[in-house]
Amino acid sequence: MKRLVFFLYLGCVIGTGLGILGLSLLRLSWSPHLLSLFATFTTLTLVAELLPVYLRPEAAISVSFAPLYAAILLSSPFLATLIAFVAAFSGTLKSRWYKSLFNGAQYAISAFLSGLVFERLGGYGFHWNEPLFYLAVGASIGIFFLCNVLLVLTVVSLSSNVPLTAIWRQSINGILLQYFALFPFSLLLYFVYNYVGYVGIALFFLPLLVARYSFKLFVDTKRMHLELLRALTAAVDAKDPYTRGHSARVAQLALRIADCLNLSGKEKEVIEYAAILHDVGKIGITDTILSKPGRLSPEEYRVIQEHPLIGYRIVKDVDFLRRVAEIILTHHERCNGHGYPEGRKMEEIPLEARIVAVADVFDALTSERPYRRAYTVDEALEIMENEEEGHFDPKILAVLKDLVSSGAWRRDSP
Repeated sequence: MKRLVFFLYLGCVIGTGLGILGLSLLRLSWSPHLLSLFATFTTLTLVAELLPVYLRPEAAISVSFAPLYAAILLSSPFLATLIAFVAAFSGTLKSRWYKSLFNGAQYAISAFLSGLVFERLGGYGFHWNEPLFYLAVGASIGIFFLCNVLLVLTVVSLSSNVPLTAIWRQSINGILLQYFALFPFSLLLYFVYNYVGYVGIALFFLPLLVARYSFKLFVDTKRMHLELLRALTAAVDAKDPYTRGHSARVAQLALRIADCLNLSGKEKEVIEYAAILHDVGKIGITDTILSKPGRLSPEEYRVIQEHPLIGYRIVKDVDFLRRVAEIILTHHERCNGHGYPEGRKMEEIPLEARIVAVADVFDALTSERPYRRAYTVDEALEIMENEEEGHFDPKILAVLKDLVSSGAWRRDSP
């Protein structure tokens, strides 16, 4: 049923996009100037579309909005529709045919509605230095953003079974900022085309590529951060083979819980980093204790209890990990005050730490240990609810139960 809904949605978007494309072709009166404008801005938009910056394997951003919106300012909603479709469709030809058609259609719909709003608000009749011009621009970009994001995020939601609201919350700020940040480039392209011509357009495209390079540097820096954190986690795994892969699984589960709680992208980033690094302090614990085949003595348990503080000291002076350090320090605190190292209670414990704590204990209980077998999922949930009653945030524990009972989460090796 979900697959049927997914393809029905694709069909509706593709059909609407092709209908608007057909209308645009009928409404355009081709001339040498219009053909030249079409060829120039389709090329610019396509080149930008072919050079995306990948945030994740399945998600990317590009600067193609800048030349496309310049085309809206310079021509009409109809020409912009054609440029958007050709660029987005051609830029994804290596994908399956229906994905290419969907990309072309959703971009064409977004461009058409954006241009139509600009036109209906009188944007083509205003000079660029009039306030009403920018009022029309703001409304037009807002419509482009809403249309483009809703069309794309809906298909992501249908294909991943993640609620649209969760994806929207984590994406909205960055994407909206991207559109408005690219508008000055659109305006400059508008000026250059009107006052300098094609030579100016060719020269101006270089700064647009620099903007794309800046996006890439930012994403690459974040990727290197994650690789560094995983390297530190690998050092812990090497000391304790029974917990190999534990941090990665905790991160995966903690992020799913964060999705259900509709946390922001920034909060989710902190949770991911903290979950990956939550046991980094075990580097400072002797191997004989970490690998002991039986239960720990009281003295040995006191030594193990030092690992949150050791982990905190390891990362607290790293600028981008300062918030993460607090989560590492408090991930063994319990809501009833029976945790360690400081005995904090409920609201004294950061929300991110409460999420990591639930994911950490659940994965630990469902994993093999030298001194016991792995508990089943149901057994682990029963232990967390009953034997460890009061330890965990009830709201977060309820989310975990929903994820498990609905089949949205299964304990798989990373």
